[in-house]
Amino acid sequence: MNFGGNFKHLCDADVSPVIQLVEHLTSKHWSLDVTRQQRYDVHEHTETINLVHDPDFRHMNPTKHPALDVFGPIIQPILSYIAQYYEQQAANQSLISQYGLGYFIRANIIKLKAGGIIEAHQDKNFSLAHSHRIHIPIITHEDVDFTVGDETVHIPVGEVVEINNRRMHSVHNNSPVDRVHLIVDFVIPGEPCCCADKTHPGELCTPQACMATDRLQVPCYCFPQ
Repeated sequence: MNFGGNFKHLCDADVSPVIQLVEHLTSKHWSLDVTRQQRYDVHEHTETINLVHDPDFRHMNPTKHPALDVFGPIIQPILSYIAQYYEQQAANQSLISQYGLGYFIRANIIKLKAGGIIEAHQDKNFSLAHSHRIHIPIITHEDVDFTVGDETVHIPVGEVVEINNRRMHSVHNNSPVDRVHLIVDFVIPGEPCCCADKTHPGELCTPQACMATDRLQVPCYCFPQ
């Protein structure tokens, strides 16, 4: 989701129970699904535990994976706060009354290997462009750099941060440890993209209506960097 900034701090969370679970994961767990690494070159240095995910990046009716049975109860307090954060915003109240409560369309635990890089890229899929992408570091190191737009930061363990995934973003793990983040995508039904009024005024966002803007074929100057 595009917004006026690169990073948006939501809160700090106690992730110690998640750390305990992650530390018990084996290489077998991390290698169960390698679709992300095979499909996207920028993610070749990562490994994934899918909790809620679909390869087609759909925007409704997500698939829940077995790992959610293990991690779900532990991460529920974090998810509840995220949902509350967005649903209590005045701008979203009318949308919720018309289209219903928000929902998590994706939730994954992503490892970036020590010394690994996620090369600079922008998220261009319809669902990624119309959801709030939130990172929660579970295991990290001060030498892990996260860059969005023209800003580079280190996100500490437990900080809950939305990133502007419509801007170029990259990660460099310059440390000797594997960085692990919980990454979730939250949807407010009916929430328009920033270019909606310019490209399809009065109409809901759909993959068809937003194709040109999702694929960044139409320049967007809604939130200058």
